[in-house]
Amino acid sequence: MRYATQSVFKIVKADADEMSEHYARTLSPAKVEPLRQHSLISVEDRHFSVGRFSVWNGRCQSGMQVTLSQAPDAYALYLPSSGVMEIDAGSKRLISKPTTALLGDMSRFERLTLHEGRGHMGVAFEKSAMIQQLSELLDAPVIGGIDFADTIDLATAKGARVAALSHLVWSCLNVEEADRPSSAFVERLLQAMMIALLETVPNNYSARLTKPISPAIPKRLKRAIEYMHSNISSPMGVADIAREAGTSVRALQAAFQQFKDTTPLNYLRTIRLEGARKTLTDPAISLSVAEVARNWGFSHMGRFAALYHQSFGEMPSSTAKMGRGGCQ
Repeated sequence: MRYATQSVFKIVKADADEMSEHYARTLSPAKVEPLRQHSLISVEDRHFSVGRFSVWNGRCQSGMQVTLSQAPDAYALYLPSSGVMEIDAGSKRLISKPTTALLGDMSRFERLTLHEGRGHMGVAFEKSAMIQQLSELLDAPVIGGIDFADTIDLATAKGARVAALSHLVWSCLNVEEADRPSSAFVERLLQAMMIALLETVPNNYSARLTKPISPAIPKRLKRAIEYMHSNISSPMGVADIAREAGTSVRALQAAFQQFKDTTPLNYLRTIRLEGARKTLTDPAISLSVAEVARNWGFSHMGRFAALYHQSFGEMPSSTAKMGRGGCQ
């Protein structure tokens, strides 16, 4: 894969329509307006696309407001070099100053306000890439999205590491083409950035990423888990699992919450997804995706494919192709 330079943009005194066209080409459809009525906008920036990542660096000499009509399905890191930017995301207003980076879910962004003299480097990570990376760190499917703490203090050691990685990525891109390292090299750096963000920026999976080894689990919980594994392809509900484990539904739910930090049905779904993934990556197994799904208890292929993509960041057919040497 080669780099794709999406845009090199530098203009003095642009009107709102020209800036709106620029955002539509480089980020998403948007309405751009100057902060002062009837003022013109002066900006410069440069965008790169590398695999499932976008990287850009720019500066807004004059203030502007960007209202997004369809924000990308990605997580974005904004690393400031100067000035102030505000992001309205639902009920939240995120503020980035020179010592504070922002990390957020772009699909929730409604409006960006860049004040005069604002400069920053931005990195957008496709959600599927971030989820796939988290799944690999957890060695488990990811059930639900990732909610990051919104700001990163760049004065801390952790924040400084994120900034250093970001600047290293930009130093690889912002050179003559003959001097750039391979796109594979830059993609690995961006993958390292995802790991750094997941491990250092508080999020709803932080506890699982740092969780110590669980204590011994009760016998009835073990029986419930054994029953799930023994009947993995069969339909089952919480009441069925509780009955086979010799306990009540309420006690079973409490045990799963205490020792597995989840519900019985979420745990069942997790082991089914993990089993399906292991089967799809086994080159010795030539079953179709549909057969694998049925063997692991998924009767509806559309729901299975959607849940699999949400959990691992790729479609089951893609996993099967990679696991079987690119052919089925």
